[in-house]
Amino acid sequence: MFGRTTSISIKPCSCGFGDANLNTTPGDRPATIDYCPNINKLDNHVDCPSFDGICHENEPCEPYWRLIRGGIKQIRRWCLMGEIENVYCITRPVLVIRTRFDEKVKIHLYLEQSNTPVTFSLNDAIKGHTVLIMYAEKHDFLEGSTGIKQEEGDLLVIFKCPMETLIKTFGSMMAPQACFQCGAKTTDQIQNLPLEDKEHSVSSDSSSSSSMSVNRLLKKCSKCRIALYCNEVCQIQHWKDNRKKLCSSMKYLQMLRELDFTTTTVISEKAGQPFSFAT
Repeated sequence: MFGRTTSISIKPCSCGFGDANLNTTPGDRPATIDYCPNINKLDNHVDCPSFDGICHENEPCEPYWRLIRGGIKQIRRWCLMGEIENVYCITRPVLVIRTRFDEKVKIHLYLEQSNTPVTFSLNDAIKGHTVLIMYAEKHDFLEGSTGIKQEEGDLLVIFKCPMETLIKTFGSMMAPQACFQCGAKTTDQIQNLPLEDKEHSVSSDSSSSSSMSVNRLLKKCSKCRIALYCNEVCQIQHWKDNRKKLCSSMKYLQMLRELDFTTTTVISEKAGQPFSFAT
């Protein structure tokens, strides 16, 4: 059976999709079920949809699946994200999350084939941390509830920070090169002193070879090699504002950044998952 997600989430996307009272500007392309203007994938209702917007495991739907030449083909990738509100275990661990659309969702972990996942630790499954799952699908449980039945551990990551921090950090990675704390861009006039060479927590590598470029002032975090800062004050403040816990997981954000959500090598519903956080 092939369907289409049509319901409206509790809370609309930041682009306005789902807001019945939104007034669009003439000439602008309106947000639709398969288009979101937000370049931040984690703030994009197509790349990172609501629980309401993802497909049921037994009912592929648009905009992620499409009937092509008589077969159901996956045509784009997606992920589900939410901040942990509760964790409990009866027969299996259950993570209760709140999506950015204000939906409460239960994730039931069925990890018999992956009892020791390499992409996350259950010790990190605590209130205030953020869960992200690639290719999440709705599942109907015997007691009558609908949630997520997660069997592939390498498609799930737990980020040790609030969801708002994760979205903001990923937005910094998606945008043109700029300081992760103050947002100073490479084209800005020089306003800050460069980091001292003795600063051990920031690499001396520059993001440009030009000595006159502002890129020269944007230094990489020496641990994750991704976060950029224009001075020591910004680096220290950003480190205090939860990035200390997020640093070890930046590699997963980098994988998401480089992953093309609009195309996929999956050619049919049964072809398996072409992406893994464990690679």
